[in-house]
Amino acid sequence: MFLVFTTSGSAAAQGAPQLLVRAHIEPAGTVVAGTEVKLIVDCLTTTWFTEAPDWPLFTVPGAIVNLPDEQAENLHEVINGVSWFGVSRVYRVIPQTGGAFEIPSFPITVHPGGTNAAAASLVTPALRLVATVPAGAEGMSVFFPTQKLGAKQTIEPSPDDLKVGGALTRTITQTATGAESMLIPPVNFGDVEGLKRYPKPAGTKNIMQDRAGLVAGERTDTVTYVVNRSGRFKLPPVTIEWWNTATKRREKIVLPAVSFSAAAASEKPLFDIPLDALSKGGAHRIIVIDRSRALIAAMTLALGLALIWAYPRLATRYKLAKRALVTARSRYAEGEAPAWRVLRAAASKGPLPRIIPALYRWMDKSPNFKHPARVDDFHSSADPGLQALADTVATHYSDTPDAKLDWNKAESALRKAVRRARKKRKAQSPLPPLNQY
Repeated sequence: MFLVFTTSGSAAAQGAPQLLVRAHIEPAGTVVAGTEVKLIVDCLTTTWFTEAPDWPLFTVPGAIVNLPDEQAENLHEVINGVSWFGVSRVYRVIPQTGGAFEIPSFPITVHPGGTNAAAASLVTPALRLVATVPAGAEGMSVFFPTQKLGAKQTIEPSPDDLKVGGALTRTITQTATGAESMLIPPVNFGDVEGLKRYPKPAGTKNIMQDRAGLVAGERTDTVTYVVNRSGRFKLPPVTIEWWNTATKRREKIVLPAVSFSAAAASEKPLFDIPLDALSKGGAHRIIVIDRSRALIAAMTLALGLALIWAYPRLATRYKLAKRALVTARSRYAEGEAPAWRVLRAAASKGPLPRIIPALYRWMDKSPNFKHPARVDDFHSSADPGLQALADTVATHYSDTPDAKLDWNKAESALRKAVRRARKKRKAQSPLPPLNQY
C-alpha cells in the first residue's frame, strides 16, 4: 500500500515550499504474527528542511510499535519534473496475535526552509495490517515465536515467617534465544484476595556477542505482594505459552504456585502486670526508678517524636533535591556540550547527511545563535569560514549535491563565532545604569 498526500494551493502560489508525506508497509500483504513489519514514512519538500521532523510514537492495540534510534535516510527525487528533498524514517510494528490491525494516521511537524517558510504539520495515511498464526497456534492469547524459551522465578524473602503488614516479592525472568527483549510478552501475575499487589516496571536487556550479534533477549517482571490480613495464601501458578520455531509446535512453561501463611501482627506491652497481683492483692512495694535510665528514655522518646514531626518536611526536601538533580542531569544531557560532541563525532566520520542534522541540533542548543537556528544566516557573516559552511550546506540540498566540507576550517569558524557571541553577551549589562544623583 502506497499513499501520497501533498499540501498545495494558495500557499504554494505565494512562494511557500510544497510539502509531501508518504507511508507504506513492508512487506506488503499478510504476515505471520510475531514478524517485524516496517512502516516507512517519507517527508519531502521542494526546498529543504531546516531541522529534523518531529517523529511521534503511536500505539496499535495488540502490537508492539517502536521507532529505532537510527539515522534518518536523506531523499532526493524528481516527481513530475520537480525536485523534492526530504528524509525517511522506519517504524517497527510487531503484531502479537492473528487478525487485522489498524495503523492510525498521525501528524508530523516539519520545518521547511526558504522564503515564506513556516513550520507545518503533515498527516500520514491510515494503513491496515493483517497477521495470521500457523496451524496449531490458534487460541494463543499472545503469539510469541522463538527458537527456545526459558523461565525461572524467585521468591524473596522466605515466606516462612510472614506477618500482617509484611511483603513478598515474586520475580520471573524469561530468556528467549534469538529474540529481542522488547518482543518477550509480559507475565500475568494476577490478584490474590488478602494481598495488595504492587507491580514494578519490567527490566529488559539484549545479550550480545561480538561475532554472533544478538544471542538472546531477557525480560524480568517483578511484583510485590503486601499482606493485609492473617491466614493462608496461594500465589497462582504462572503459565507462559510460546511457539517453538524449530519444532513448529505450541509449547508452554508452568511456574509452580507458591503457598504460605501469614500470622497476625502482635505487640508486646510495655508493662506486663501479672494476673495474680491483680487478683490476690499483693503486698506494698517500693518502686525505685533509676534517674539516668529515665532521662535516656525521655530523650529517646523526644528524639522519636522530633523525627516523626520532621519526617514529612525532610521527605519533601529530599524529593525536591532529587527532582532538581534529575532535572539538572537531563538539562545537561540535552544541552550545548553534548550536542557539540555529537557534531564533532559526525564530522569525523565524514558524510554530510550526518553532519548537517547534528549542526542544526547544536546550534539550536547553543545560546550563541538565533533560534530556530538557520545556517543561511552565515551568508551575512564577515567570517569566510562561516560563509563557506553555509555554501556547503546549500550545495548539499541543491539539485547536484556534491558538496564537500572542510571540517577543520568549519570548526575553527564556529569556535570563533561562539567566542564573539559570548563577548557580546558579557558586554551587554543586564542592569540599567545607576542614578548618579
